[in-house]
Amino acid sequence: MKKVVLASMLVMFVSSAFAADTAVLKVTGVLTNSSCTPEISGGGVVDYGTIHLSALNTTAINQLGQKDFSLSITCPALTKAGFSVSDDRTGTAPNIMVKDGAGNGNDIIQPLNMFGLNKNAGNVNIGNYTIFVKNDTITADGATVGAIYSADNGTSWSDNGTLMVNDGSQIVSVATVGSTAPVAFKNLVIPMAVSAAIQDTNTLAITDDTNMDGQATFTIKYL
Repeated sequence: MKKVVLASMLVMFVSSAFAADTAVLKVTGVLTNSSCTPEISGGGVVDYGTIHLSALNTTAINQLGQKDFSLSITCPALTKAGFSVSDDRTGTAPNIMVKDGAGNGNDIIQPLNMFGLNKNAGNVNIGNYTIFVKNDTITADGATVGAIYSADNGTSWSDNGTLMVNDGSQIVSVATVGSTAPVAFKNLVIPMAVSAAIQDTNTLAITDDTNMDGQATFTIKYL
């Protein structure tokens, strides 16, 4: 599991609107000894178990349903942080529809939200899955909080949505319910789920036991 510490330095030159003989240089930054640790329940494994081909549809997408897990982030001191997700099996999602793929009843088809389940022995993409936050049960230091999302590296935030994107460009953090300002925490628990679908067995043309092999990396982002 990767942990990434991000620090920022802003150098700004300001001059008066009037002719003057002075200028101001500001150099700012953050020094931190905070090192938060992410942990995924179940040892980081979401297991759909053994799926018999005879139980799968030969010509239609096979929906495997949802599996719950939780992401915990533990920090040594109050820290504003979030996380991003990147697909380690990029290019293997066939981008087939995942029913109820966001936990709100909506079917998901957007490629940016699809994580791949790798390929079979015939080099066929097996299927894909979505990852989403279960918004109503998130806690920070024991208090209920809400998930917030940023697509511009933390410049702006929204509390609209649940889905993870697969390229690491989205930061997910938490805020007081009804707010979109990130809050500091020491212990954060975010219940999440995956929802998976695999291709029809005619397309897969499987003759031997085949492992679904999805993998995604969660990376800590300091705010």
